[in-house]
Amino acid sequence: MKSAKPKEDLLKKLKERGIDFMENQDMSSYSSIKTGGKADLVLFPKNEAELGSIIKLTEGVISECFRYVVGGGTNTLFKEERICVPVISFKKFDSSVSDVSEEYENNDNDNDNKKCGEKVLRFGAGINLSKILNYSLRHNLSGCEFFYGIPGTLGGAVKMNAGSKESSVGNIVEAIDILDSNGSKHTVGKKDMNFSYRSLNINGIKDNYFIMAVYLRLKESPKTEIAENIKIFKERKSGQPLGEYSLGCIFKNPEGFSAGKIIEEIGFKGVSFGGASVSRKHANFIINKGGAKPSDIIFLIDNIREKALKSKGVKLDTEIKIV
Repeated sequence: MKSAKPKEDLLKKLKERGIDFMENQDMSSYSSIKTGGKADLVLFPKNEAELGSIIKLTEGVISECFRYVVGGGTNTLFKEERICVPVISFKKFDSSVSDVSEEYENNDNDNDNKKCGEKVLRFGAGINLSKILNYSLRHNLSGCEFFYGIPGTLGGAVKMNAGSKESSVGNIVEAIDILDSNGSKHTVGKKDMNFSYRSLNINGIKDNYFIMAVYLRLKESPKTEIAENIKIFKERKSGQPLGEYSLGCIFKNPEGFSAGKIIEEIGFKGVSFGGASVSRKHANFIINKGGAKPSDIIFLIDNIREKALKSKGVKLDTEIKIV
């Protein structure tokens, strides 16, 4: 950590710029599993200008290698240890929607991308996936039905290439607007985005960037067809503990294997420790039964990984982030 500017000076400048912030925050409020330690300071940028100001103002407060951003907190576990550097939350960030089809196609020299009956929409990175799904249904646009049951914000979903067996966010992303670690803006096209399983790498850009907006290409379709597709995903999600406090799938599926099935086969389905329990509904979910500590969840994660490697010879990598 670099030599810090006085905290009072930082807070004064945040106030002068009208940037919302809160001190001494319980991070359980920022994680969908409802547990976590404390953070000294949480910042809430609402738009590109405020995010750029935060990047500049915190240059002397935090290392650019540790600027932590939390969207919906649906895949983030905060440990008990206090977070002493500012956390940037996208809870209040831009969630607007605009149809940029005409502008986008006029500026797109790749004729292969110009398809009839399709629209390119620009979404603010702070919008929830459920709102995008509702918008697409109202406007007869298909392509994101697999968003059903996936929590969180669009920016976070793009960074981890969230999705299902049938599709992932990367398949419908045309471009993204980002700020790099220095606060410089870039519009990154599809050709410079390398999506893989639960990952996104951008050519020429380090990982510590901030997604501000996402351009999705969706297809005009009958509303009945879209509703039917959503119904299919809803039925598939019925096997997941969607009503429980969780972080979604804990582990990535190893190639050729189902993480949930492995966890069940090694005897961890329904196993509890402290206030945390491996879901009886889907073994790749750990739920907070009430009063779970982050260390309870980490204990289960570590033991599952150890047993899977020892019994099955399979290395399970976490899909969630532990901070």
